[in-house]
Amino acid sequence: MPVFLLPLFSTIANVARLPALAAFFTTLAANLVAWFTRFMSRGAAFNLVVVSLIVGLALTATAAINTMAFGLSFVLPDELVRGISMIMPTNAVPCVSAVFSAKLVRWVWEWQLVALAFKA
Repeated sequence: MPVFLLPLFSTIANVARLPALAAFFTTLAANLVAWFTRFMSRGAAFNLVVVSLIVGLALTATAAINTMAFGLSFVLPDELVRGISMIMPTNAVPCVSAVFSAKLVRWVWEWQLVALAFKA
């Protein structure tokens, strides 16, 4: 074997190692990204379910309060309804709904979120 080819062979060996190293790091990065994406998608799906349930319950509470206030206006005497309308602000139903929604969110956060996290 000619001696002048030895530097060429060592250069080829070094160049051949570089794509293998690049493939290793690319595979490692791809696996890390896949794991992180899987981890984040589970958390995002769980959080999306919790938020949609809270929004649904808050809208249901607002509708219930509006329905009760509207139904009471037909049952109560007209003078009492006019007196209540002078005392009660126009934004009373949204305020009561916001308070109820805040209490609901706090309740879900303190008690139910831990129980749901164990199931997920």
